[in-house]
Amino acid sequence: MTVPKLTIYNNIACPYANRVLIALQETQQEYELVDIDLKTPRPEYYLKEVNPYGEVPALKAADGNVILESLVIAEYLADSHPDANLLSKDPLQRAQSRYLIQHWTSRAQPAIAKASLALDSPAEEAKALDLAEAELEKVDALLRQVNITKEGPYFLGAQFSYADLALAPFLARGYLLTAFHEEPVQKAWDERLKANRNVQRFLTWRQAVVERPSVLKSTPSKEVVLEAYSTKFLKNRLQKK
Repeated sequence: MTVPKLTIYNNIACPYANRVLIALQETQQEYELVDIDLKTPRPEYYLKEVNPYGEVPALKAADGNVILESLVIAEYLADSHPDANLLSKDPLQRAQSRYLIQHWTSRAQPAIAKASLALDSPAEEAKALDLAEAELEKVDALLRQVNITKEGPYFLGAQFSYADLALAPFLARGYLLTAFHEEPVQKAWDERLKANRNVQRFLTWRQAVVERPSVLKSTPSKEVVLEAYSTKFLKNRLQKK
């Protein structure tokens, strides 16, 4: 029996851990998954031997070396397997990829999270949705500015790359933006995006990324995500409604 070269400490509901699973699929690696329950105190071995912060994901190689942080792990896998073409050789494209990830993390995702939690009043809800839409328009602009040689739906055109896999778990969870709002709000939001000419590149990109086989295989069900999200952020608030 072949011993996997890699051990991945994972939690199925964690979008950051999902990044690593996508990278593993894209680079066609053999690996062993070890589930870490984020609802309970971490095992002592995990804190001492793997990640002293108790976070996931973490990668342990067969030689015992450990790599932490999802983007670092994904880049390590991409660097180690250049045939997967996840990292562009073009310095400009690599810089643009890093900036897209940074922009999404620092601006777009916080706006989306705020909108998903804006449940206290119609005015708060409307303001948060406006902000989320404005941030998606800026992401759309970044997607249109990237330097590509071949047309295609992904960030770098025809090639699925590091930037796509880094943001895929969040794109696949796009429904969270209105998941806990009333049904009319959910329907209105979907129609609003379809009608907005300034987010059409974003919508094309999102659809292509979430339908990528590696993303489909690595993404938990909507039920699993909603349960984890509501337990972590909304349990007390939803009980009051």
